[in-house]
Amino acid sequence: MSYDVVALSARDPDLRLIAHALNDAGPDLWVRPLHDGGILQIRDADRRVLASVERAQLVEARDEVARLLGPDAAIGLPDPCWWVEVRARPDDQGREAAHRVADLLVLRSGGTVWTSGPADFSEWEETGHPAAERTAAEAVVIAQDRDVVPLSSWISDAVSWARGTGLQVLTPPSARLTHALRTLVTSSMARWVVRAEDGTRFDGVSGLPLRWDDEHGYVPVRGEESAAPPEGFLDDAPLGAQLVLDLSVRHQEEFAPPLGQAAEAVTEHLAGCSPAGWGPHEPALAAWEPERLIRLARHRVPRPTVAHFSGPQGVGHPCAGSVRVAWDGERATERVSMVVGFEDEADLPTDALPGLVEALAARDLLGVLQVRRMRGRADLTYGPRWHGLAVPVGMALGPDGVGRVGEEGAVAGPMAGTLLGEGEHRAVWCPVPGGVSEARRAMDLVRAQLNYLGAAGG
Repeated sequence: MSYDVVALSARDPDLRLIAHALNDAGPDLWVRPLHDGGILQIRDADRRVLASVERAQLVEARDEVARLLGPDAAIGLPDPCWWVEVRARPDDQGREAAHRVADLLVLRSGGTVWTSGPADFSEWEETGHPAAERTAAEAVVIAQDRDVVPLSSWISDAVSWARGTGLQVLTPPSARLTHALRTLVTSSMARWVVRAEDGTRFDGVSGLPLRWDDEHGYVPVRGEESAAPPEGFLDDAPLGAQLVLDLSVRHQEEFAPPLGQAAEAVTEHLAGCSPAGWGPHEPALAAWEPERLIRLARHRVPRPTVAHFSGPQGVGHPCAGSVRVAWDGERATERVSMVVGFEDEADLPTDALPGLVEALAARDLLGVLQVRRMRGRADLTYGPRWHGLAVPVGMALGPDGVGRVGEEGAVAGPMAGTLLGEGEHRAVWCPVPGGVSEARRAMDLVRAQLNYLGAAGG
C-alpha cells in the first residue's frame, strides 16, 4: 500500500521554501522535477525514488479537509492554508523522506501534518509514474491506504499516463471511496481491488474474488468454487439512501454559457445548500464560483472541461458531483452528474422533483434529466460492499424537447408525464409509475420512454 503525507501549511510553500526543506531533509537527496515542475521527485543517492511532492494548492474550500482527511485534521487549521501532498515509497526510507519534507515545511511556516495508514512494501515496484505501485502489460495499479480515497490529481494523471490501459485502485477493506472515484472504478477500463485481511483480493464493487495476471492486472478468479463474494460483502443492513441525478443542457449563449448554475439549482432544491468547493480533481479546494468555471471552460475551447464539486460540511444534506463541458463550435453542452445523501430512504425529497424541473426549465437549464435512487451512505463514501442497483425515479424533458415532440406527445408514452411551466419554458416530468420498485423493471420503463421520445422527435 502507499504512504501519503499531507502538509497543511500556513504559508505558500514556494520553490525557495521547498528547496530549503529538501536541503534540510538531507544533502544526499536528489530532486527531479516532473510535469513542468508540478511534481518534485525525491531520490536517494542511488537515484531510487523515495517520494514525490505535489505543487501546493490554496485551501479556499476548507470543508474539503474534514471531508477527505477527517474532522481531526481540520482542528486548528491555519488561515490561510496550503495543501501540499507527498506520496512516499512505502518502506522506512520513503516514509522518513516524506515526513522530513512535510515536517520541515510545517516547522518553517506553521500548520499541521496528516498521514495515511501504515504502508505495505509488498505491492510496490518502481514505475514510470509517481502514483503507480505496480504495472501489468494492460493495467496500472495504484495502492491507497486512506480512510477516504479521493479521485486525486495523482490518480487523474495516472489515467492519462496509462494511455488506454486499465486503471486499478488497490485499498484495504477499511477504505471508502468518494463518489467521484467510485464512479471511475465502475467504468469498463477500471477496477477497485480490495486486499482482504487474509491477503486475498476481491472486487470492491461486485465482490468477485481476484487474482494477479501479468497481462491484465487483477482479474476475476475462474471456477465456481471461487465465485462467492467475501463474508459480509452482501450485508443488507441499513446504509442510508442517495438520490443520483444526471442532467444535460445545451446552452445557446456563445462562449459564455451560464455554467455551474444548473448544479447550483439542483443542490439548492434537493440538498438545501450550494456547492462549496470545486476543482479538476479532489480535493476540490477552490471556492465555488461559477464565473471561474466559465473562464476555465472558455480557456480550454475547443477541448472539453471536467470539474468536480462538493457541498459544505454540516449544512443541508451532503452532495457531490461533476460538471462536464463539451463544445460544438461556439456553443457548449453541459452535463451535471451528482448525488445527494440522506440518512433514510423515507427522507428522499422526491416530492421536490417537479419543482426542480420547473425551476430548471424557467432558467433554460434543462435538456434531459434522469433521477435514480440507490442504497448508500449519507456521507457519500462507499465501502467495499454490495450497494444494489440504482432504481430509476423518473425523467424530465426540457423545453426544446417538448417543442420537438409537442405537448401532447411529451406527456404520452410508457411513463405518463406532467407538463410544468409556462409558455416557451414548458417542460415535462415523467415519474416511474407507482408500484414499480424493482430496478430492472424501472430501467426497462425509462429505456422504453427514451425510445418513444426519440421516435417522436425528442
